[in-house]
Amino acid sequence: MPLIPRRVTPSAFRPFIPWLAVIALAVVAVVAPCLRAAESSSVEDRLRQLEARLSAVEQENASLRRELGRPALSPPTPSASPAATRLSVPPASPASPLALRLTGDFRSRFSSVMYTAPEAVTRDQLLFQARVGFVAQVSDTLEGGLRFTAGDLNSTFGGSPLSAQFASADNSSRKQAYFDQLFFRWKPDLGANASAVFTLGKAANPFYVPSRVLFDNDYNPEGASEEFTFTLTPEHHVYLAAGQYVLDDLVAASTDPLLLAARARWDAQWQSPWSTSLGLSHLVITHPAALTGANIANNERGNTRTASGVLVHNYHPWVAEASVSRLFDHVPGYAGKFPVTFGAEFLRNPGAPAQHDAWSAALTLGRSGKAGQWEFGYRYVRVEADAWFEEMLEGDYGAFYRTVPPGWNTDPTSLAGGPANGSNTRSHVFRSSYSPRDYLLFSANLFLNDLARRLPGNASDTGARRVQVETLLRF
Repeated sequence: MPLIPRRVTPSAFRPFIPWLAVIALAVVAVVAPCLRAAESSSVEDRLRQLEARLSAVEQENASLRRELGRPALSPPTPSASPAATRLSVPPASPASPLALRLTGDFRSRFSSVMYTAPEAVTRDQLLFQARVGFVAQVSDTLEGGLRFTAGDLNSTFGGSPLSAQFASADNSSRKQAYFDQLFFRWKPDLGANASAVFTLGKAANPFYVPSRVLFDNDYNPEGASEEFTFTLTPEHHVYLAAGQYVLDDLVAASTDPLLLAARARWDAQWQSPWSTSLGLSHLVITHPAALTGANIANNERGNTRTASGVLVHNYHPWVAEASVSRLFDHVPGYAGKFPVTFGAEFLRNPGAPAQHDAWSAALTLGRSGKAGQWEFGYRYVRVEADAWFEEMLEGDYGAFYRTVPPGWNTDPTSLAGGPANGSNTRSHVFRSSYSPRDYLLFSANLFLNDLARRLPGNASDTGARRVQVETLLRF
């Protein structure tokens, strides 16, 4: 007869429950410590390995930082291996806080200049700008910087002080590279409500003003500058600056021409959303008669000169500036708060008896530079002939000279007439830009330039229209 399986009920397991519990507890008591030990051993091993690797990396970084900070690298001894040389610094030795910061930008620009004079041809150019440098911070208060740029040769005087770009020309020839900046900077600790920056070398110009009645934005003076900022209240700041710069080093004279400058500005944030800025500057050029075409490059025109090219007047102008800004909470198509700024400047040079004034007024809508932001601005600029030294002024405000007065330039091409930047100009400037990304900027600019005062031989057709379309990549 077939076997009929016996039905197993839960009550049949009850005698074995105590034994099963004892066996489970024994397994847990034996296996769990082993697992914990294995896991702990594995974690500790990995931690020891990571610590060893981190210690080796820290020692190597400390050694490399010390090597970079030495005036000259001494060769290792023959018995020392490369690894031993790199790891020879004890772990307890403090590492130098050296930090390198890369800076620079690339720009492509299409420029077209059209003249009203029938004998002048339209000038179309494809121009490129490359500026690459770094800032080395060796401590909390001390840093040094170096920047290179490429540009066209400026006769026998190196690269132009007013341009950091080169033209596509000469069958794709190699372009010259120049030192654009080379400086040391000290930032002493003055407490919570004050700060100071002392700079020595060839560095960014602290006296550059956006209205452009003094300097081109590519002009980097050579010498020393001192800058101070004082926080009177969270809404009010006072900024002071002084500069001492060498314009030329004369071999046969002890009266080298210098540029001395001082500036004071008060920035105030009033009841939101209004803010204002007021400033006063004074600049002095010593021994201006030494700034002839034989000593420095004569790139621009406008100042009164003798027949031999010597400057007739002195240049020690006073400059007053003021601006007011308002922030709007929202403007369609603009990321963030929308600024509207109106600013004006007035310059007078007591060193000349006439044609000694310059002024500008500008209205700017928005501010580009961050993703989704755009900017549109209009500026009127007028710089009379002897308001300021011609060789420092904005290079985009050039008019057309049908004839050139004696003494301005010594080369035959310039004496025959042609376009020229410098003083004795008036310009209507329209600028627009847009930033699709923080690092990318598209711009389109229009300049309507002419002479501020008609000179003999230039009674008509002296105007020039300049169009610029450019792309700028910053890093």
